[in-house]
Amino acid sequence: MKVDGLVSRQFETGIGIVQADRAAGTLGNVLVVELGTNGPVTSSEFDAMVQAASGVRRVVFVNVNVPRSWAAPDNAVLAAGVARYPGMAVLADWNALSTGHPEWFTADEVHLEPAGAQAMATLIAQYA
Repeated sequence: MKVDGLVSRQFETGIGIVQADRAAGTLGNVLVVELGTNGPVTSSEFDAMVQAASGVRRVVFVNVNVPRSWAAPDNAVLAAGVARYPGMAVLADWNALSTGHPEWFTADEVHLEPAGAQAMATLIAQYA
């Protein structure tokens, strides 16, 4: 397993990282994309991410639960995008799972407490 995380990363930046990893032959069989917390995601960016992940058996997109104006639109883009790529893309519904669990988040309602991180990891593992 390889983890590539960075504070405040945007979805668009993630596309370039996946393209570089594919070119290097380091993507593996399953790709987890947990981006969207820090800004809007467009349908064209979603499609670009799927194209960048060409050759991967499954792409797990994790939706967001964040008190920001772009959260609901991002979740809609992710759900619609997954529906366009059945069999390859799946949605790990972090929003549904974490709603009602404020104890999983720090005071900023964005970053995770250890229990939240464990819950997210368990959710993702169901799809990987």
